[in-house]
Amino acid sequence: MSRIKLLQSSEIKIFDAPPIFNNDNRMQFFGLNEFTETKLLKFRTPYSKLGFILQLGYFKCVGRFFEIGNFHKEDIDYVIENMRLSITFTEFHTYYTKQTAYYHREHILDLCKWKSFDDVFFRHQIKRLVERQLMPRKILFEIQSFLYRTRMEAPAYNKYLKSINQALLEVGRDISRLLEQQLNEDHKEVLDRFLEKPQSHLNANLIQYRTINQSTGPKDIEKSLEQFKTLKSKLESLKVPVQALRLSDAVIDYHAYWASIAKVDKIQDHSDRYLFLICFLIHQVRKRHDFFIDILLQNVKLAHNFTKRLQKENYFQNHKQRTAATQLLIETRISYHKQLEKVKIIISSPINDSQKVIAIQELLETEIALEAEQLQKIALLEKEMNNDPQSQYYLLWEKRSKWLSNRVGAILRNMVFSQHSDQRILSAVELYTIKNGRINAPAKDITWLDSLQQDLLYTLDENGKEKFRPGLYKMFLFTAVENGIKSGIINFQHSYRYRFLEEYLIDKNEWILNRENLLKDAGLALFTECKTVIEELKIHLEELYHETNENMKVGKNEYFTFNRKRKPIITTPPVEKPDTEKVSAYFRPVRYISILSLLSDVEKAAPFLHFFGHQSKTDEKKRPNPETFFGAILALGCNIGIDRMGRISKGVQLTNLKHTADWYLTEQALQDANDIIISVKNSLNLPQVHRKDPEQLHTASDGQKILIKKDSLNATYSTKYPGFNKASSINTAIDERFATYYSADREAGNVPDMHLGNPVIKSTIHSTDTHGGTEVIFGIMHFLEIFFAPRIKDLGTLDLYSFLPRKYYQDLGYDLLPDHYINEKLIEDNWDEMLRLVASLKLGKTTAFQVLKRMNSYAKQNPLQKAFKEFGRIIRSSFILRYYDDLELRQSIEKQLSHIEMMNRFAKSVFFGNNQEFTVATKPEQEKGILCRRFIQNAIVLWNYLYLSELLTKVESEEAMEDMIAIIRNGTAVAWQHINMLGEYDFDKMITNEKLRFDLKKIFEWKYKI
Repeated sequence: MSRIKLLQSSEIKIFDAPPIFNNDNRMQFFGLNEFTETKLLKFRTPYSKLGFILQLGYFKCVGRFFEIGNFHKEDIDYVIENMRLSITFTEFHTYYTKQTAYYHREHILDLCKWKSFDDVFFRHQIKRLVERQLMPRKILFEIQSFLYRTRMEAPAYNKYLKSINQALLEVGRDISRLLEQQLNEDHKEVLDRFLEKPQSHLNANLIQYRTINQSTGPKDIEKSLEQFKTLKSKLESLKVPVQALRLSDAVIDYHAYWASIAKVDKIQDHSDRYLFLICFLIHQVRKRHDFFIDILLQNVKLAHNFTKRLQKENYFQNHKQRTAATQLLIETRISYHKQLEKVKIIISSPINDSQKVIAIQELLETEIALEAEQLQKIALLEKEMNNDPQSQYYLLWEKRSKWLSNRVGAILRNMVFSQHSDQRILSAVELYTIKNGRINAPAKDITWLDSLQQDLLYTLDENGKEKFRPGLYKMFLFTAVENGIKSGIINFQHSYRYRFLEEYLIDKNEWILNRENLLKDAGLALFTECKTVIEELKIHLEELYHETNENMKVGKNEYFTFNRKRKPIITTPPVEKPDTEKVSAYFRPVRYISILSLLSDVEKAAPFLHFFGHQSKTDEKKRPNPETFFGAILALGCNIGIDRMGRISKGVQLTNLKHTADWYLTEQALQDANDIIISVKNSLNLPQVHRKDPEQLHTASDGQKILIKKDSLNATYSTKYPGFNKASSINTAIDERFATYYSADREAGNVPDMHLGNPVIKSTIHSTDTHGGTEVIFGIMHFLEIFFAPRIKDLGTLDLYSFLPRKYYQDLGYDLLPDHYINEKLIEDNWDEMLRLVASLKLGKTTAFQVLKRMNSYAKQNPLQKAFKEFGRIIRSSFILRYYDDLELRQSIEKQLSHIEMMNRFAKSVFFGNNQEFTVATKPEQEKGILCRRFIQNAIVLWNYLYLSELLTKVESEEAMEDMIAIIRNGTAVAWQHINMLGEYDFDKMITNEKLRFDLKKIFEWKYKI
């Protein structure tokens, strides 16, 4: 492996230089206090005192020491003047020696209670990040941030460079050595077949496996399944080496992506080709396995929905007959009553008994008789009344057996189940597989069915004998598998999204051995002791019950009432929406700046192009020029498409655009580029005017649906788009300063992911709409030390929890009372497992989306799920009480969520191409486009802030300055009307004298008989 370069020369110079301070910074970091003045008394010379204060100030700021020669002259002069020292800049550099500086560093570490640099620890952490397949540059900044969080002295650039290169080399060598040991000739032959061509004029076999057909039609499923079976067979033949390699998801994902975009001959010539091919194979089997599981879940759901709809239709279709039969019964009942009265009259008449009998018989024969058709109507009504609705449903359900079997039967027979699954259902699936779907008897153990379902498996034939219902049995089996997947009792091997929950977490043995260190690394040391945490929450919750109720009693909360059922009702006065017109007026002089010029300006102000490194992690032979990067970003972010951008643009070639999009615009690189733009924006003073509290940062997230043109499992039918339109849901997060920092599926589990490992947005309060407000999310967000404040619909219907009995608060005359107790023992018994899960999230072992989707789906909740819900009830109850009592909080939530709506309009304007519809089918392709869109949005907002900031520098009067600041504060920097995102028409180069491209003579002579 060639030696990699982490930073450019100019960046290295900045990296190894002390931070640049303004006067406020110098006062903050070089200021003296009683403690430092006491320390200074130990130093005899003014050079020592000056050097100590300078080193201490720099260290407090960034957690590292710098070479004396790099100290800034402005800082030296400031400290000399502040301390009234009688020395010069030159004298300081002459007499303050390295030996003295090193001696001072030990004192500074002790004073700040930081650890000195530990090389072994440092290299271990770097290796951990390398194993996660982060790009080298990302590793540099991740480890730098990690050292600061753990209060350990950071080294200079060269140490990072050497250690990261060494770790990359070691990890690569370890895998190569294992591969060499484990792969025999048969294994290599299996992998080499990927690179072979069936015929000389055809593509290599590898090419056909790179994409998955997203169609769910039976024929397409059958073709995809054949490919899956081939890949699964290959993986089975490589079972021994794959198990020995123990490749992480990150290693597999990185090498599989490389193999999916590289030219076949490039893979063929690579020294690690077998590693790339193994990872590609594992990745494809997992992705396809998940794909088929999704198809099974989707089709079983469709079958259920169809049956329910059919049952409803049948019910309403029979409405006329039921009404007629009911009317007939009513009329008959009236007729019987009249006849009975006539009989009574006959009985009481003076005629003899025999005459009475004859008269009654005549009456019955002439008036009570019903026609056969009428009797049939009543019989049908009686039958329908006696029918069990569930049995009726299963009768219709059975008729969908062939339809569903055609779509999921073969899938079920080819799934690879985990041993951590319900063995009863697995036995039934095994029988189904052995019989190739031709079932003539149920499995021996059918306890996975309820008693009604077991009874319905058999019916009586014409001869009164029991007859097995194979169609219904198969439908029950498909449903049991679907429910099992959703409830967590069915898990799979070779899967990313449907594994056993335990596989997503830090290994238990590793946790037991390194629990303390793992908690420190994850920043969870404050949560180590359950009783301490619960006690603090207990006190806080009780205070909120008292405060909220007392304010209600004295009439301080005019917006709170109860309904007739004594459920709380809270109203919030509307918040003032941003005045966009006044701020937009400031941009009128620049209309219209091209988006290309804007990106060029942003690159100069916040250099981001260097984040786009080649996927190979080594220096590429020829790096694309900036124009090509801009073209690729705009093609994806504006939804124009790479092909179309290449054909309608000059100055960039289609092949270069595609190469750049594939090899450089990776998810990680786009994320880093977004981060640097946000970071530069955050360093500006102007965006801070939008923060309500300088000590707090309010963020919010909400979803947006984007229609999709192609078949895609990453899309669902939406009520927003009636008919046959499918849409993907994208969740977007913003902060108060209008930074867009996250885009993913609109799922509750994504809320913690927005804040995990985010280096630029340090949220202290986060809001969503109702969909994100689950008890588990409340619990996890507390571990992340973020106040979760969603806007919950029908908040008054939610139960409140307490550690004290309801009667305690009733006796105080309170109206807002707890509904349930908190089960402290449940939380305490599972505290260690809760910490292990959160540590797994914070250390990047898994994502909240993955683990919570698996955990939250459990129908029979496991203890960990129950404990998280119980813990979340404490946090949610505290939030609800505060929400009822704090008008300012409610309005802040409303305001931040209203900003999301504006950002969604902004996003649609940026994503203007192809009618604002996705033209790509897979989730990774869609996410790359959204990341590029987010990048463009952040670039526009940064440019706007730079422009407004420059205008402010030119304002001369204080009054005009305050007026302009007020307009910006009450408005927003999210403005895009002054930006030309559509390109320019070049009329100068229009050639009017050029010969017409069409042959009009031939066109008009051509005829077609209609």
